Amino acid sequence: MAVNPKKLRPYDQPPRVRRPIIPNGPDNAATAFLVAALIWFVLATGIGLLWVGTQLFPDVVRMSLEMPSFGGVITFEFNSGTVGSGFWNSLVYGWLGNAGLGAIFFITPRLLGRRLVDEGMASMSAMLWNIGLLAGLTAIYVPQVVAKGALMEFPLAVDGALVLALLLANDSFWRTLLTVRERLPYVSIWYFGVALAAFTGLYALATLVPLLGLPAAGAALANAFYARAIETLWVTGVALGALYYLIPRATGNPLFSWGMAMLAWALWLGLATFAPLSALVDVSVPFAVTQIGNVATLLLMLPAFLVVANLLQTITGRWALVLSPGTIPFALVAVTFLAATALLEAIGALGSVRALVAGTEWGVGVRLFALLGTASLAFLALADHAFPRLLRRDWRGALLAEANLWSVFAGTAVAGFALMAAGIVHGSMRFDGAPAADIDGTIFWFRLVVGAGIGLAALGAAIAALSVFLMYTSARRADYAVVGEAAPAAGH
Repeated sequence: MAVNPKKLRPYDQPPRVRRPIIPNGPDNAATAFLVAALIWFVLATGIGLLWVGTQLFPDVVRMSLEMPSFGGVITFEFNSGTVGSGFWNSLVYGWLGNAGLGAIFFITPRLLGRRLVDEGMASMSAMLWNIGLLAGLTAIYVPQVVAKGALMEFPLAVDGALVLALLLANDSFWRTLLTVRERLPYVSIWYFGVALAAFTGLYALATLVPLLGLPAAGAALANAFYARAIETLWVTGVALGALYYLIPRATGNPLFSWGMAMLAWALWLGLATFAPLSALVDVSVPFAVTQIGNVATLLLMLPAFLVVANLLQTITGRWALVLSPGTIPFALVAVTFLAATALLEAIGALGSVRALVAGTEWGVGVRLFALLGTASLAFLALADHAFPRLLRRDWRGALLAEANLWSVFAGTAVAGFALMAAGIVHGSMRFDGAPAADIDGTIFWFRLVVGAGIGLAALGAAIAALSVFLMYTSARRADYAVVGEAAPAAGH
């Protein structure tokens, strides 16, 4: 009887492991979103450097390429407008969008004590979201297919894919939340629920704007409202939810005050909903509507400082952690940017300040504080806490963590302050009737400083990606307890 020798030596050919196309294991969705987020962070800050270059040398850093196609000639435009759109879209949707969804899918199971319902659907949302973003970012450089307005330029097909991804994420999140009925969820879940629902609703409504045939002024107002609402409701909301989880968990202290946390959440929800009305600056909009938005922007300082006070009190007794590299320094700098952003936005809502800095670089600087400061550092704190648990690695990259923190912090502070200073100078020179050429010549030097700041932030993004790569390839394996999976308890 013939004998197959390979069957006698099974170690020659190990059995094949069949892996599903859409992974369904614990934390797969969170891992996919957070890994994609770091890639987009590097890409977004790199495009940010190009954006500053197109503003410094608009006649040099530009390119136009025409390619024949079945429908005619396709033109690729590489200039200040398209590169600026690419920067903001990759920053808001690529880096912060992926990081926010990853934070929700990492933190929610740990707070609720159970796995996500249908983790495969959440992983599918990660795949669909990033494929759609790549297609949308490419389309931005094609004037024939792009829509007009920051954060609302993607073609309809891409918008449909992104809305579907958000609906899949909502389905997994809300069905998981509905399985827990024993007690009220922790405050982070309240922030995540509002932020995710608001993001989905706002994006779905923004998708319909090009179909309504609005005049140019109406479309511009809708775009301004949408961009501001995304910042106040989605980006800030999910960042606050992450900070409320990270600081108590990293310090080992309970949250200082549940009542203060819920009061801040209620104030944030109401004021952040009305604050975007301040962006509706046009003669066709009643003055009272814009003033409601300005008042809400001023009052947003209240929930911001309640959050800051609550989280700082939570660190009491563990202040030594601030001096050691890790989650707490990232989170503390994010909290600092939160207070600074709330104060600067309130100052910008004052009538005299609005009259001076309207249409200048001031607003861009404040937005950088919110996006690259508060939100980005909150998500970098999450990455520092989450990746050793997601990758199951015992990581001690203290030097890289320090370099990452200081690069992003210094870069954001330098770029943001330079833009705000440029806005004040720009407004003052415009008020004095200075020629446009003189204004541009003065602002040029501020833009050089902005470029240095964005460069430091880009270095921080590269360090964050390098840290995760080294963690996965060189750190020794460690066992962590994962929701829904039996493992030795090394603990979260």
